[in-house]
Amino acid sequence: MTNEITISKGELALDLQTAGLEVLDYVPERLIPPVIVMTAGSPYLTTETVGNSYRLGLTLTLVASTATNEEATESLDALIADTVSALGGLGYVILKQVNPSYRLAVNNAEYLSADLNLDLSITL
Repeated sequence: MTNEITISKGELALDLQTAGLEVLDYVPERLIPPVIVMTAGSPYLTTETVGNSYRLGLTLTLVASTATNEEATESLDALIADTVSALGGLGYVILKQVNPSYRLAVNNAEYLSADLNLDLSITL
């Protein structure tokens, strides 16, 4: 039986995929950008109200394709804009912030990336 946390992450991934974004709700063994990788945020789970309503903290790591610095920057900016637009229509998501870009080292390569922090309203 799957729990509500896993189901909520899967639903968010599906909603973003419906918007045309490549999203993984797990850390893959091999990264193939452009891609969004969903991981636990900090804090991961906090109470939203008295009862069984919670906020699930998630980090979306947006990873641009390998390219020249100028092209990678444009690609990452487009990925950020597309992701924020896709989240705008989802009533259960609270966008907290988009952090500055950085170089993500993985699979013996570096990719221009940015982390997007958000909360999901869930009921356990």
